[in-house]
Amino acid sequence: MRNFYIRLAVSNIKKNKPVYYPFFLTNILSVMIFYVMASIQNQTIIATLPGSYIFVQFLKVGVVMTGMFAGVFLLYTNGLLIRQRKKELGLYTIFGLEKKHIAKVLMLESLLLTTAGLVAGIVLGIVLGKLFFLVLLKLLHLDSGLTFQFLTEALMQTGICFIVIGVFILFYNLFSVMKAKPVELLYAAHKGDNYQSFVWQKAFLGILCIGGAYALIFTTPSPIDIIGRVFPIALLILFGTLFFFSSCSVVLLQALKKNDRYYYKPQNFISVSGLIYRLKQNAKGLSNICILSTVVMVIATTTLALYVGQKEMISFRFPMETKISVSDIADGQPTLPQLVHQTAEQYGVTISREADYKVTYISGVYKDNTVSVYQPDIYPPDMTCGIYLITWEDYSRMEEGAEPLEADEVFAFSSSKDLGVSEISFGNLKYRIKAELSEFIIQSKSVLSSETHYFFICPTQKEIDNIITELSPAENKFSRTYSMMFDAEGKQETDFNAALQNQLYLGYAGAKFENAETKRQSDNYTYGGFLFIGLLLSLLFMVFLTLVIYYKQITEGYSDRYNFEVMQKVGLDRNEISAIVHKEIRTMFFFPLFMAVIHLAVSLYAVAMLLSTLGLTNILVLLLCAISISLLFVFIYIAMYFSTARTYYRIVTN
Repeated sequence: MRNFYIRLAVSNIKKNKPVYYPFFLTNILSVMIFYVMASIQNQTIIATLPGSYIFVQFLKVGVVMTGMFAGVFLLYTNGLLIRQRKKELGLYTIFGLEKKHIAKVLMLESLLLTTAGLVAGIVLGIVLGKLFFLVLLKLLHLDSGLTFQFLTEALMQTGICFIVIGVFILFYNLFSVMKAKPVELLYAAHKGDNYQSFVWQKAFLGILCIGGAYALIFTTPSPIDIIGRVFPIALLILFGTLFFFSSCSVVLLQALKKNDRYYYKPQNFISVSGLIYRLKQNAKGLSNICILSTVVMVIATTTLALYVGQKEMISFRFPMETKISVSDIADGQPTLPQLVHQTAEQYGVTISREADYKVTYISGVYKDNTVSVYQPDIYPPDMTCGIYLITWEDYSRMEEGAEPLEADEVFAFSSSKDLGVSEISFGNLKYRIKAELSEFIIQSKSVLSSETHYFFICPTQKEIDNIITELSPAENKFSRTYSMMFDAEGKQETDFNAALQNQLYLGYAGAKFENAETKRQSDNYTYGGFLFIGLLLSLLFMVFLTLVIYYKQITEGYSDRYNFEVMQKVGLDRNEISAIVHKEIRTMFFFPLFMAVIHLAVSLYAVAMLLSTLGLTNILVLLLCAISISLLFVFIYIAMYFSTARTYYRIVTN
């Protein structure tokens, strides 16, 4: 008897291969992606890279997300699969099988599919893991000779995750069969949908949620604030899209039905009637397609922009290649320019551009033309800004031909938006802004910058001392440093930087050394890793998207096959059926793509602010990445349309 159930389970999988094989393939690919991410997360070489901590933490998040979304979408597509098989399961009850026997068959089917998918996915992960690891090494600009290690930790994580998902799928299937009556099982696949309930309420909620999400994006006061709004925005777009498609699709189809000139044509009549008949299923499928499309494009655009924009981020942070600073210089110690030039001469390096200056820093707040010291119990964190005071003498060495200043005048420069005022107050001390500088050699400028730095060029050091006396900042709220920026060129530049850094840290108090090339390498490990995670997650969501579209088409195809058989018997030929099929699919198929592109376009504003907190302030880089990803996605989506349209046509005409 046991062999009978096993043979029946295997036979069911083979007979239902059009619906089981895509599900099985998706399970394999989900296991593979999960295993690859879990393996790379635990690779020893990754943890030793400078700046890799953030990448490893995001990998951990990526592993959790992969498991969660794999579970959600495998359960979702399993629901579509079971719905398609309910007639078959109903026939079993009529032929004498009890529900406990059907449950045993379903349990064996789940066991076979889960085990085979897990084994095949892990084997594929081990084989392709080396390829993905090479891609990661290429993105990180590392030696491709590093080996990809087989790790039992990743194997255990993958096994536990997908066994749990398999158990949930089994319980869902058993519950669906146990609660249903035989007659309901027989006609579940052909049951039409009720579309009259709460249509306008859902439409209002959909528009309200989507409008609320867009309003949250466009009313965000600063880039820092967008971080706290990401989760509410995502939830509002998710529920808004679900409500929107479940209601607006009803309104659209009813409008087409009421349009006599459009509706009462053979192709339009049949296609619109078919869509109305299964409206609820259509709305759910379309909303899922829209959400998945949006997620794919946003993830791919964000991670690609970060990787491509690394040069822009480094250029913004480092106006010159190297920046050094010390808190004080003891008597008899070389000045910073002397130290730099002496070390450069030893290593045959040329200093091509330089600027040295003494700067007084205050952690402050700028409000109503007045600068004050930041106090956390009075001001919110997003109001804090950096106040930098430099003497005209130091400024004149950086900018030749600088205009002199009177005792009550200052030059001003903002790293983000211009001040746009003619007077500035430091407590009770007032100064006239002689000119607001449009550029400054030691600080880059961008209106999208998440951090604001205000530089004020004061006539003398005495004026700076007066300002400090007036504001009376606490010791942890201000500092004085002696800084220097410069560009260096030469074959031994790396050795020069190492020697200079060593001399600074050994001989000077409060020494800091920052170099663009060192930062570039560190960022590449982080953002190259981000792009790799983005590619894997985009691949995962594309697999889910393809599966949702495929199941949407085949379930509708099997539901419509009987109707088209009747139509063929009353005189509808294959050419007319083909035209109706394409008309029906086109009516709704591209609507989710259109909405997803709108979501992406609006989300770019939030993405731009998020990226500005990481230093990417060039909006053109983000736009080019978004356009490239969108065009590629549209091309893939159109290919899906033609592929699934052919599948649907073959089903309804067989």
